[in-house]
Amino acid sequence: MQQGREQEIRRTVVDLAQKFLETGLVVRTWGNFSARLDEESFVITPSGRAYEGMAPSDLVKVSAVSGKVLDEGGYKPSSEAPMHALVYRHFPAVRVVAHTHQVYASAISLLDTDIAISAEWQPLLAGSCLPLSAYGLPGSKNLHRKMETTLAQTAARAILMSRHGAFVLAETTETCVRLARDLERFAISIYEDRLGRKTRQRPDINDDSTEEENLARALQSTSDEAVSVSTDAEVKPWLSRRLRPYLDDFAQICGVSAGHRRGSANVAFDPERGMAICYGQDLSEARNVRAVLEKNARAANIAELAGTPPLPMWEAWIMRLVYKLKYSKQAGR
Repeated sequence: MQQGREQEIRRTVVDLAQKFLETGLVVRTWGNFSARLDEESFVITPSGRAYEGMAPSDLVKVSAVSGKVLDEGGYKPSSEAPMHALVYRHFPAVRVVAHTHQVYASAISLLDTDIAISAEWQPLLAGSCLPLSAYGLPGSKNLHRKMETTLAQTAARAILMSRHGAFVLAETTETCVRLARDLERFAISIYEDRLGRKTRQRPDINDDSTEEENLARALQSTSDEAVSVSTDAEVKPWLSRRLRPYLDDFAQICGVSAGHRRGSANVAFDPERGMAICYGQDLSEARNVRAVLEKNARAANIAELAGTPPLPMWEAWIMRLVYKLKYSKQAGR
Protein backbone atom coordinates (compact mmCIF):
# COMPACT_ATOMS: atom_id res chain seq x y z
CA MET A 1 0.00 0.00 0.00
CA GLN A 2 1.24 3.48 -0.81
CA GLN A 3 2.52 5.39 2.24
CA GLY A 4 0.20 8.32 1.65
CA ARG A 5 -2.87 6.07 1.54
CA GLU A 6 -1.88 4.34 4.75
CA GLN A 7 -1.40 7.68 6.51
CA GLU A 8 -4.83 8.77 5.36
CA ILE A 9 -6.41 5.62 6.84
CA ARG A 10 -4.47 6.06 10.08
CA ARG A 11 -5.80 9.62 10.37
CA THR A 12 -9.31 8.30 9.71
CA VAL A 13 -9.06 5.95 12.70
CA VAL A 14 -7.82 8.72 15.00
CA ASP A 15 -10.65 10.98 13.86
CA LEU A 16 -13.13 8.13 14.42
CA ALA A 17 -11.92 7.52 17.97
CA GLN A 18 -12.12 11.20 18.78
CA LYS A 19 -15.61 11.44 17.27
CA PHE A 20 -16.78 8.62 19.54
CA LEU A 21 -15.16 10.44 22.46
CA GLU A 22 -17.03 13.66 21.59
CA THR A 23 -20.37 11.85 21.41
CA GLY A 24 -19.84 10.13 24.78
CA LEU A 25 -19.95 6.65 23.27
CA VAL A 26 -16.48 6.04 24.69
CA VAL A 27 -14.63 7.66 27.58
CA ARG A 28 -11.01 7.78 28.61
CA THR A 29 -9.06 4.93 26.92
CA TRP A 30 -11.93 2.43 26.95
CA GLY A 31 -12.80 0.67 23.72
CA ASN A 32 -10.76 0.35 20.53
CA PHE A 33 -10.98 1.29 16.85
CA SER A 34 -9.51 -0.06 13.64
CA ALA A 35 -9.61 0.29 9.85
CA ARG A 36 -8.66 -2.06 7.06
CA LEU A 37 -5.54 -1.22 5.08
CA ASP A 38 -5.87 -4.04 2.54
CA GLU A 39 -6.95 -7.67 2.40
CA GLU A 40 -4.21 -8.75 4.75
CA SER A 41 -3.73 -5.94 7.28
CA PHE A 42 -5.36 -3.25 9.40
CA VAL A 43 -4.38 -0.53 11.87
CA ILE A 44 -5.77 -0.38 15.40
CA THR A 45 -5.59 1.95 18.38
CA PRO A 46 -2.87 1.03 20.90
CA SER A 47 -3.49 -0.39 24.35
CA GLY A 48 -3.90 2.06 27.20
CA ARG A 49 -3.42 5.25 25.17
CA ALA A 50 -5.77 8.20 25.56
CA TYR A 51 -7.64 9.25 22.41
CA GLU A 52 -7.05 12.94 23.09
CA GLY A 53 -3.82 13.87 21.38
CA MET A 54 -3.45 10.47 19.71
CA ALA A 55 -1.39 10.66 16.51
CA PRO A 56 -1.74 8.50 13.40
CA SER A 57 1.75 7.15 14.05
CA ASP A 58 0.57 5.79 17.43
CA LEU A 59 -1.65 3.22 15.72
CA VAL A 60 -0.41 -0.35 15.38
CA LYS A 61 -0.36 -2.27 12.10
CA VAL A 62 -1.64 -5.84 12.49
CA SER A 63 -2.00 -8.82 10.16
CA ALA A 64 -5.63 -9.71 9.47
CA VAL A 65 -4.47 -13.24 8.63
CA SER A 66 -2.35 -14.14 11.66
CA GLY A 67 -3.28 -11.37 14.11
CA LYS A 68 0.42 -10.62 14.59
CA VAL A 69 1.87 -7.12 14.89
CA LEU A 70 3.51 -5.91 11.69
CA ASP A 71 5.06 -2.74 13.15
CA GLU A 72 8.44 -2.90 14.82
CA GLY A 73 9.19 -1.01 18.01
CA GLY A 74 5.85 0.72 18.37
CA TYR A 75 3.06 0.52 20.91
CA LYS A 76 1.24 -2.67 21.79
CA PRO A 77 -2.09 -3.07 19.97
CA SER A 78 -5.36 -3.26 21.86
CA SER A 79 -5.79 -6.65 23.51
CA GLU A 80 -8.94 -7.05 21.40
CA ALA A 81 -7.01 -6.86 18.11
CA PRO A 82 -7.66 -10.58 17.43
CA MET A 83 -11.41 -9.85 17.33
CA HIS A 84 -10.87 -7.09 14.79
CA ALA A 85 -8.80 -9.50 12.70
CA LEU A 86 -11.68 -11.98 12.77
CA VAL A 87 -14.07 -9.36 11.42
CA TYR A 88 -11.79 -8.46 8.52
CA ARG A 89 -11.41 -12.13 7.62
CA HIS A 90 -15.13 -12.91 7.84
CA PHE A 91 -16.48 -9.75 6.17
CA PRO A 92 -14.48 -8.46 3.17
CA ALA A 93 -16.80 -5.45 2.80
CA VAL A 94 -16.15 -4.16 6.33
CA ARG A 95 -13.61 -1.34 6.39
CA VAL A 96 -14.02 0.00 9.95
CA VAL A 97 -14.57 -1.63 13.36
CA ALA A 98 -15.42 0.02 16.67
CA HIS A 99 -15.52 -1.72 20.04
CA THR A 100 -17.26 0.41 22.66
CA HIS A 101 -18.34 0.14 26.27
CA GLN A 102 -21.36 2.38 25.68
CA VAL A 103 -23.71 2.54 28.64
CA TYR A 104 -27.06 1.09 27.64
CA ALA A 105 -25.77 -1.40 25.09
CA SER A 106 -23.55 -2.76 27.86
CA ALA A 107 -26.49 -2.84 30.26
CA ILE A 108 -28.86 -4.77 28.01
CA SER A 109 -26.17 -7.37 27.35
CA LEU A 110 -27.18 -8.65 30.82
CA LEU A 111 -30.43 -9.89 29.29
CA ASP A 112 -28.07 -12.71 28.34
CA THR A 113 -29.73 -13.51 25.01
CA ASP A 114 -30.04 -12.32 21.42
CA ILE A 115 -32.54 -9.46 21.19
CA ALA A 116 -35.22 -9.22 18.52
CA ILE A 117 -35.20 -5.85 16.75
CA SER A 118 -38.65 -4.37 16.24
CA ALA A 119 -39.72 -3.28 12.78
CA GLU A 120 -39.16 0.44 13.29
CA TRP A 121 -35.54 -0.14 14.31
CA GLN A 122 -34.59 -2.69 11.66
CA PRO A 123 -33.67 -0.19 8.90
CA LEU A 124 -31.43 1.68 11.35
CA LEU A 125 -29.69 -1.39 12.79
CA ALA A 126 -29.56 -3.26 9.47
CA GLY A 127 -31.15 -6.45 10.73
CA SER A 128 -33.91 -8.16 12.67
CA CYS A 129 -31.77 -9.48 15.51
CA LEU A 130 -29.12 -8.04 17.81
CA PRO A 131 -26.85 -11.02 18.52
CA LEU A 132 -25.09 -11.58 21.83
CA SER A 133 -21.54 -12.87 21.89
CA ALA A 134 -20.97 -14.98 25.01
CA TYR A 135 -18.85 -13.74 27.90
CA GLY A 136 -15.13 -14.27 28.29
CA LEU A 137 -12.47 -12.49 30.32
CA PRO A 138 -11.37 -9.26 28.59
CA GLY A 139 -8.61 -9.82 26.06
CA SER A 140 -8.70 -13.60 26.52
CA LYS A 141 -8.56 -16.26 23.81
CA ASN A 142 -11.85 -17.56 25.18
CA LEU A 143 -13.51 -14.20 24.48
CA HIS A 144 -12.08 -14.14 20.97
CA ARG A 145 -13.22 -17.71 20.22
CA LYS A 146 -16.74 -16.82 21.30
CA MET A 147 -16.75 -13.76 19.07
CA GLU A 148 -15.55 -15.94 16.18
CA THR A 149 -18.51 -18.26 16.76
CA THR A 150 -20.90 -15.31 16.74
CA LEU A 151 -19.41 -13.81 13.58
CA ALA A 152 -19.76 -17.15 11.80
CA GLN A 153 -23.47 -17.24 12.61
CA THR A 154 -24.57 -13.70 11.80
CA ALA A 155 -24.41 -10.97 9.19
CA ALA A 156 -25.30 -8.33 11.81
CA ARG A 157 -23.35 -5.10 11.85
CA ALA A 158 -23.93 -4.49 15.58
CA ILE A 159 -23.14 -7.16 18.15
CA LEU A 160 -23.53 -7.11 21.93
CA MET A 161 -20.70 -8.54 24.00
CA SER A 162 -21.99 -10.08 27.20
CA ARG A 163 -21.04 -8.04 30.30
CA HIS A 164 -18.65 -5.99 28.22
CA GLY A 165 -20.00 -3.68 25.52
CA ALA A 166 -20.68 -3.57 21.79
CA PHE A 167 -18.93 -4.37 18.52
CA VAL A 168 -19.84 -2.25 15.48
CA LEU A 169 -18.83 -3.16 11.92
CA ALA A 170 -19.17 -0.74 9.04
CA GLU A 171 -18.13 0.14 5.52
CA THR A 172 -17.43 3.80 6.38
CA THR A 173 -16.59 5.83 9.47
CA GLU A 174 -19.81 7.83 9.09
CA THR A 175 -21.87 4.64 9.10
CA CYS A 176 -19.93 3.37 12.10
CA VAL A 177 -20.74 6.44 14.22
CA ARG A 178 -24.36 6.49 13.11
CA LEU A 179 -24.83 2.79 13.82
CA ALA A 180 -23.31 3.06 17.30
CA ARG A 181 -25.59 5.99 18.10
CA ASP A 182 -28.67 4.15 16.86
CA LEU A 183 -27.64 1.07 18.81
CA GLU A 184 -27.51 3.14 21.99
CA ARG A 185 -30.90 4.70 21.30
CA PHE A 186 -32.34 1.23 20.72
CA ALA A 187 -30.71 -0.05 23.92
CA ILE A 188 -32.27 2.81 25.90
CA SER A 189 -35.70 1.88 24.53
CA ILE A 190 -35.16 -1.74 25.60
CA TYR A 191 -33.98 -0.67 29.06
CA GLU A 192 -36.95 1.61 29.61
CA ASP A 193 -39.41 -0.97 28.30
CA ARG A 194 -38.07 -3.70 30.60
CA LEU A 195 -37.95 -1.49 33.69
CA GLY A 196 -41.24 0.24 32.94
CA ARG A 197 -39.89 3.75 33.47
CA LYS A 198 -38.01 6.51 31.73
CA THR A 199 -34.31 6.80 32.42
CA ARG A 200 -31.87 9.67 32.27
CA GLN A 201 -28.16 9.55 31.59
CA ARG A 202 -25.58 12.06 32.74
CA PRO A 203 -24.92 14.26 29.66
CA ASP A 204 -21.17 14.05 30.18
CA ILE A 205 -19.10 12.20 32.75
CA ASN A 206 -17.71 15.55 33.92
CA ASP A 207 -21.16 17.06 34.57
CA ASP A 208 -22.27 17.43 38.18
CA SER A 209 -25.59 18.59 39.52
CA THR A 210 -25.53 21.43 42.05
CA GLU A 211 -26.37 18.92 44.77
CA GLU A 212 -23.48 16.67 43.72
CA GLU A 213 -21.07 19.61 43.63
CA ASN A 214 -22.02 20.66 47.16
CA LEU A 215 -21.80 17.14 48.55
CA ALA A 216 -18.44 16.53 46.88
CA ARG A 217 -17.04 19.84 48.15
CA ALA A 218 -17.91 18.95 51.73
CA LEU A 219 -16.40 15.47 51.40
CA GLN A 220 -13.28 16.73 49.64
CA SER A 221 -12.38 18.89 52.63
CA THR A 222 -11.81 15.75 54.71
CA SER A 223 -10.33 13.43 52.04
CA ASP A 224 -6.78 13.08 50.75
CA GLU A 225 -8.16 11.56 47.55
CA ALA A 226 -10.23 13.26 44.87
CA VAL A 227 -13.97 12.76 45.36
CA SER A 228 -16.91 12.62 42.98
CA VAL A 229 -20.52 12.07 44.03
CA SER A 230 -23.37 10.25 42.28
CA THR A 231 -27.02 10.86 43.09
CA ASP A 232 -28.03 9.04 39.90
CA ALA A 233 -31.55 7.59 40.03
CA GLU A 234 -30.41 4.22 38.65
CA VAL A 235 -27.78 3.89 41.38
CA LYS A 236 -30.10 4.78 44.28
CA PRO A 237 -31.85 1.36 44.49
CA TRP A 238 -28.43 -0.11 45.38
CA LEU A 239 -27.40 2.33 48.10
CA SER A 240 -28.80 0.16 50.89
CA ARG A 241 -27.40 -3.04 49.37
CA ARG A 242 -24.13 -4.43 48.06
CA LEU A 243 -23.47 -3.93 44.37
CA ARG A 244 -21.35 -6.62 42.73
CA PRO A 245 -19.75 -6.44 39.28
CA TYR A 246 -22.17 -7.26 36.47
CA LEU A 247 -19.83 -5.65 33.94
CA ASP A 248 -16.16 -6.48 33.77
CA ASP A 249 -14.98 -2.87 33.89
CA PHE A 250 -16.73 -2.36 37.24
CA ALA A 251 -14.52 -5.09 38.71
CA GLN A 252 -11.46 -3.48 37.14
CA ILE A 253 -12.06 0.17 37.96
CA CYS A 254 -14.45 0.27 40.94
CA GLY A 255 -13.76 -2.95 42.82
CA VAL A 256 -15.17 -6.41 43.44
CA SER A 257 -18.03 -5.12 45.61
CA ALA A 258 -19.48 -1.78 46.66
CA GLY A 259 -21.40 -1.11 49.89
CA HIS A 260 -21.55 1.10 52.99
CA ARG A 261 -17.96 0.37 53.92
CA ARG A 262 -15.42 1.23 51.27
CA GLY A 263 -12.92 -1.53 51.92
CA SER A 264 -10.66 -2.02 48.89
CA ALA A 265 -13.18 -0.52 46.47
CA ASN A 266 -13.12 2.97 44.96
CA VAL A 267 -16.82 3.42 45.83
CA ALA A 268 -18.77 3.73 49.08
CA PHE A 269 -22.55 4.11 49.55
CA ASP A 270 -24.24 6.58 51.87
CA PRO A 271 -27.97 5.71 51.81
CA GLU A 272 -28.87 8.31 54.45
CA ARG A 273 -27.72 11.14 52.19
CA GLY A 274 -28.78 9.32 49.02
CA MET A 275 -25.38 9.24 47.35
CA ALA A 276 -22.51 7.09 46.21
CA ILE A 277 -19.02 8.44 46.89
CA CYS A 278 -16.39 7.74 44.22
CA TYR A 279 -12.66 8.11 44.83
CA GLY A 280 -9.67 8.60 42.55
CA GLN A 281 -6.13 9.91 42.43
CA ASP A 282 -7.51 13.03 40.77
CA LEU A 283 -10.94 14.41 39.90
CA SER A 284 -10.85 12.96 36.39
CA GLU A 285 -10.26 9.48 37.77
CA ALA A 286 -12.97 9.88 40.42
CA ARG A 287 -15.44 10.82 37.69
CA ASN A 288 -14.37 7.82 35.63
CA VAL A 289 -15.12 5.62 38.64
CA ARG A 290 -18.53 7.27 38.86
CA ALA A 291 -19.22 6.67 35.16
CA VAL A 292 -18.50 2.95 35.51
CA LEU A 293 -20.56 2.74 38.72
CA GLU A 294 -23.58 4.28 37.01
CA LYS A 295 -23.23 1.95 34.03
CA ASN A 296 -22.89 -1.13 36.25
CA ALA A 297 -26.00 -0.09 38.21
CA ARG A 298 -27.99 -0.08 34.97
CA ALA A 299 -26.62 -3.49 34.08
CA ALA A 300 -27.53 -4.73 37.57
CA ASN A 301 -31.08 -3.42 37.21
CA ILE A 302 -31.48 -5.38 33.96
CA ALA A 303 -29.77 -8.44 35.44
CA GLU A 304 -32.22 -8.61 38.33
CA LEU A 305 -35.14 -8.69 35.91
CA ALA A 306 -33.47 -11.32 33.73
CA GLY A 307 -32.20 -13.44 36.62
CA THR A 308 -28.60 -13.01 35.46
CA PRO A 309 -26.07 -13.39 38.30
CA PRO A 310 -23.11 -11.07 38.89
CA LEU A 311 -19.65 -12.07 37.78
CA PRO A 312 -18.05 -14.87 39.82
CA MET A 313 -16.03 -13.38 42.65
CA TRP A 314 -12.79 -15.08 41.57
CA GLU A 315 -13.04 -13.56 38.09
CA ALA A 316 -13.73 -10.14 39.57
CA TRP A 317 -10.60 -10.39 41.72
CA ILE A 318 -8.47 -11.43 38.74
CA MET A 319 -9.68 -8.51 36.63
CA ARG A 320 -9.18 -6.07 39.48
CA LEU A 321 -5.61 -7.26 40.02
CA VAL A 322 -4.70 -7.22 36.33
CA TYR A 323 -6.11 -3.73 35.89
CA LYS A 324 -4.27 -2.32 38.90
CA LEU A 325 -0.96 -3.90 37.89
CA LYS A 326 -1.09 -3.30 34.15
CA TYR A 327 -3.73 -1.15 32.52
CA SER A 328 -3.77 1.67 35.05
CA LYS A 329 -0.01 2.09 34.46
CA GLN A 330 -0.50 2.11 30.68
CA ALA A 331 -3.07 4.87 31.02
CA GLY A 332 -0.37 6.98 32.64
CA ARG A 333 -2.14 7.60 35.90
